Amino acid sequence: MRRYIALLSLVVLFSNAFAGNRSVYKSEADSMECLKNFSLYSLNLKKKMYDYSVDSWKYMFNNCPEASVKVYSDGVKLYNHYYKVAKTKERKTEVVDTIMMIYDQRLKYYSAHPKYPEGWILGRKALDLMKYKRGNAEAMKDAYAWFGKSFELQGDRSEDVVLFNWLKTSESLLQHGDIGSQQFLNDFLTISTVLDVQLSKVSEKAKPRVLKVRKGCEELLVKSGAGECGVVEPLLADQFNADSENPENIARILSLVLKLDCKESALYSTIVEKNYELNPTHAAAYQLAKMFVKKGDFSKASDYYAKAIESCDIDSAKSTYYYELAVLEFAQNNNYPKAREYALKSVALKGSWGKPYLLIGNIYAAGSKNYGKDAFEHSTIYWLAIDHFSKAKRVDPTCAVEAEKQIALYSKYFPDRETGFFHGLQEGETYSIGSWINENTKVRFR
Repeated sequence: MRRYIALLSLVVLFSNAFAGNRSVYKSEADSMECLKNFSLYSLNLKKKMYDYSVDSWKYMFNNCPEASVKVYSDGVKLYNHYYKVAKTKERKTEVVDTIMMIYDQRLKYYSAHPKYPEGWILGRKALDLMKYKRGNAEAMKDAYAWFGKSFELQGDRSEDVVLFNWLKTSESLLQHGDIGSQQFLNDFLTISTVLDVQLSKVSEKAKPRVLKVRKGCEELLVKSGAGECGVVEPLLADQFNADSENPENIARILSLVLKLDCKESALYSTIVEKNYELNPTHAAAYQLAKMFVKKGDFSKASDYYAKAIESCDIDSAKSTYYYELAVLEFAQNNNYPKAREYALKSVALKGSWGKPYLLIGNIYAAGSKNYGKDAFEHSTIYWLAIDHFSKAKRVDPTCAVEAEKQIALYSKYFPDRETGFFHGLQEGETYSIGSWINENTKVRFR
């Protein structure tokens, strides 16, 4: 009974497809033969009995080309299977050639299909060629041309998967030297603009897919190395202005600008500040702090480092913020006590990180001439500096080379033995450093 219902359904389907195409058959016998083969291959294909489907399908392809568009979609499905099971390179090539021939004949008879017209067919043809001949440079050129023609015909109606793979093919040709960076950028800008249009039209359910495709295109742009800021920035500015109150949109644009290293423009400053305004997280404040450091506005940079620290509850990130704020106080403000305070807070949050210890050593070394009354007391600071360089090396092997370099440099400034004896000191005994430093160290001589 079920078989009868399935067969009846196929008869109805075929009859509807055949109704507008009676003139292509010489007789009723021809049309019945087509109906029979359509039924046979469809039922077997549905059961994945491919070898029982293929002869009947071939009959349809060769003798009933206008019977139904389904003959072509089923043909691609059938030969996709044969590609998967092909044992030799020659057989795979033969199967791909057959798939391309199926698309060509579909273009001949169904290029004006209301739902799947020429542009759609060319996009699918290019997808399959790219899928099966990815490593073939000539095939990629053909696929690229078909993607371009598909877009000319489909425009904003282009499938997102076609747009993404068009850009993927463009990036492949760029790396192979077949197109220039300007052409790749043109492709990216065209595709990105279309995806933005689609995002404004699709349902909420479909948006995640389009967003994923857009992200994939942006990653291809970064990977390509062709993302010239002067070319990309106007597009990003348009995207910013079109949806400037959307935190997700601003975060996406900022991420892309950072990946492309386009941090010299006014657009970057605008995006970073807007990002913090809409989403005042510690990461957003940190981004602003780094931007103001680069601009030389160290007062604002300090303010935003403080905001990043205040709003952060992740020890590793907070440690980084304290360390960079310490560097700022040391290098720009010459505030050695404050710089050490922040460096020690960084260490407290991440004790296995050597850089804060290196920084404290450098702070002490830089401040040596401001400590004490004479050259001897100046030189005692280097004992303490080297204590911290040694600790950096001990807790963090990645700092060992820098620590050794600093130890070798500042050991030369230790007091000599005679001076030490004159001050009543013995090597190895504890020595207290006062003032704002207020630490103990060990006596050493050069």
